[in-house]
Amino acid sequence: MYTAKESIERDGFVVIRNLFTPEEMARMNSSIHTFFQKKGVTYRYGLTQPNIAVEEPDFSWVISHPKVLEAYRSVFGQDEFVFTSHADIHHNMGFGWHKDDAKGAYFSEPYFTSDCRVYKMGIYMNDHSSDGNGMSVRIGSHLKNNLTEGEAISLATKPGDVVIFDVRITHAGKEYDVIEKGLLKIGRMLGDMNGKSEIGRKVRDFYCSLKSGKPKRSFFFTFGAPNTFTYDFSRKNMRRQLEQSGGNEYILSEKLSNELHSNGVRTLKFEDGL
Repeated sequence: MYTAKESIERDGFVVIRNLFTPEEMARMNSSIHTFFQKKGVTYRYGLTQPNIAVEEPDFSWVISHPKVLEAYRSVFGQDEFVFTSHADIHHNMGFGWHKDDAKGAYFSEPYFTSDCRVYKMGIYMNDHSSDGNGMSVRIGSHLKNNLTEGEAISLATKPGDVVIFDVRITHAGKEYDVIEKGLLKIGRMLGDMNGKSEIGRKVRDFYCSLKSGKPKRSFFFTFGAPNTFTYDFSRKNMRRQLEQSGGNEYILSEKLSNELHSNGVRTLKFEDGL
């Protein structure tokens, strides 16, 4: 029986069951729904909101949740770690195989090393215990600088479960089907190269509701070990979040910072700028 730390170091991910209660999941899902009623960045005819930890205090309780912090203590095998300030929410988003390393741009030195321990938590609002539409990973691919190595598996998760994964692991969300890919292709033909049209998004939302009955939603955020790899990731990922969101605020609220500090978790103020 492997510990959470041993599992993530060997495989690149670990699934933790029933971390959140049904009531907590309902609250989280409601907050995502409410937020996207008034804001959100359209991309590939889905919705996302980068920098949600800074822009929307309604999600702070998730990031500082005692069970979340305990889960991270278990994967790091230590009490000392850092909140990178990365957090985003998704609505009807899908991606093919990729790593969350910006193809190396998030790091300033070779990062396929054991000292690079930047771990993201994925929380899925939907039941993916049997539909194969949740997160897929290539086992052990966090140690491989390509997108093809590692056995590919689909993770069967239910609402309340979380996946903690190394940002270097090769992973995918649900692939767009032929109709969704066709919609993107039509958009590109009309000059919408990145699927940012509100009309296109509404068409895809309607199609997704017909296909699955309800939207696919998720929440991601990232902690790291207190070292150069984490600080590099934090700074460069925040630049990406601000670019995508169009915002300019990058300092966490005092409330969230204090909640994390009171539990021994470091936060970043980016005193030297981004």
